[in-house]
Amino acid sequence: MATTLGSKLENKTILSAAKVSFTYDPQPGDKSAVEWTFRDLSLQVREAEIVCIVGASGCGKTTLLNVIAGLLKPQSGSITIASAENRGRAIGYIFQQDALLPWRTVRANLALAEELRGGVFKRGSKERLARYMDTFNLKEQILDQFPAQLSGGMRQRVSIIQSLMFDPQLLLLDEPFSALDFYTKLRLESEFCRLVKEQRKAAILVTHDLDEAVAMANRVYIMDLNGNLSHEFEIDLQQNDGSVEAARGTPQFAQYYSAIWSELKSVIAN
Repeated sequence: MATTLGSKLENKTILSAAKVSFTYDPQPGDKSAVEWTFRDLSLQVREAEIVCIVGASGCGKTTLLNVIAGLLKPQSGSITIASAENRGRAIGYIFQQDALLPWRTVRANLALAEELRGGVFKRGSKERLARYMDTFNLKEQILDQFPAQLSGGMRQRVSIIQSLMFDPQLLLLDEPFSALDFYTKLRLESEFCRLVKEQRKAAILVTHDLDEAVAMANRVYIMDLNGNLSHEFEIDLQQNDGSVEAARGTPQFAQYYSAIWSELKSVIAN
């Protein structure tokens, strides 16, 4: 069921998932008896768009991200990334806890994208890194430090930049801001929103924070306990500068929050 809360975007579709089904059952013989994590799930995400998925713990949100990322293989359905021959290289995955290698400096962690492509840190990559460092307000001095020497907020900034250095079309985020203090959280959310719009990326954010979902998203989906994307809400808070703080201060914010929370409570109760 879709609830229209704003006008649809006309941007190019980046992700198209069609009738995707997944179960952890290793040998799903009788399909009628299989306990599906989700079945016949379809989802599209467009460029310059952030889609948020909310739902009860254990309903399949992270599993869906893992299937889209190619970490888990679905039993049926198709997942297509626009103009991407290699799905893995077209996707950046950002977790709740950063995946930085502790024995490598920040600089070496950020060079992984070039290394995995069989290259070296060339001029174009250095310029892109400098731009991201500026975007996320990180000083050049940290490049020679190790992850353990950084604060949680700085580590998460580095983790986001690490994913962006692969130049992915689609970004998957599994509660990446949940462990941060409130000020750092708002700042990173705003920086991320602006980057998605400016670079025409597509993003899927899984979160338990409904405030975060409403402030950041163009669309919010509720995943029910059967793994269905049962409700869709289109969000238009007109936050042209990407500031989630400004979005939270709009008169419509409470209306969107109330509408989604009402449906979410109903879904969880049933």
